[in-house]
Amino acid sequence: MTAERFSKAAATWDEKPRRIELAEKISTAISQLPLHKDMKAMEFGCGTGLVSLALAPKLHTLSAIDRAEGMLAVLQKKIDTQQLTNMQCCNEDIFADDFSKRYDLIICSMTLHHLSDAEKALQRFATLLNPGGYLAVADLVSEDGSFHDPSVEDVYYNGFDTEALKTILAQQQITALDSTVVHTIHKETSGRDYPVFLLSGCKVTE
Repeated sequence: MTAERFSKAAATWDEKPRRIELAEKISTAISQLPLHKDMKAMEFGCGTGLVSLALAPKLHTLSAIDRAEGMLAVLQKKIDTQQLTNMQCCNEDIFADDFSKRYDLIICSMTLHHLSDAEKALQRFATLLNPGGYLAVADLVSEDGSFHDPSVEDVYYNGFDTEALKTILAQQQITALDSTVVHTIHKETSGRDYPVFLLSGCKVTE
């Protein structure tokens, strides 16, 4: 359901200024990590690439992974237009047993709440990180469920308690954990503000 819904929304996804602003805040915050040109990165749930495109110039390669073909099609057009040579779109299942790629940076931006098992996803991210690599997760701070329309079926979490996420990642040898609110989304439908956090950490070296 998630991939189908996001594929249908892809063509007009970038038309909402709040999405552009959110991506800018998240990518700017991730840029504060010690990124460098030797890094192989992956963004899981890349969408139309609003975050990935901002970070790609700072990295060696960036694999933009999403299961929504419509999102990847929009992103591929951007890559072609900008003639980017270090970024590629991928429709891959990182949870598959035979997925063996490893990365120096893994990004997950506003995607975790759409996954049925967030803990499993974080554990998988940690497994795919090279020692010394960085994980950057951006999502909603715990909220009362009013952020998404009730008709949306593929929302499994009403935001997250960042301390709980830190506990999970610490168990996966992710250290130097830090979380900060990088943006606040105001929604007219509820009249409320919803903070967005960036949680980052580094995998211990072996």
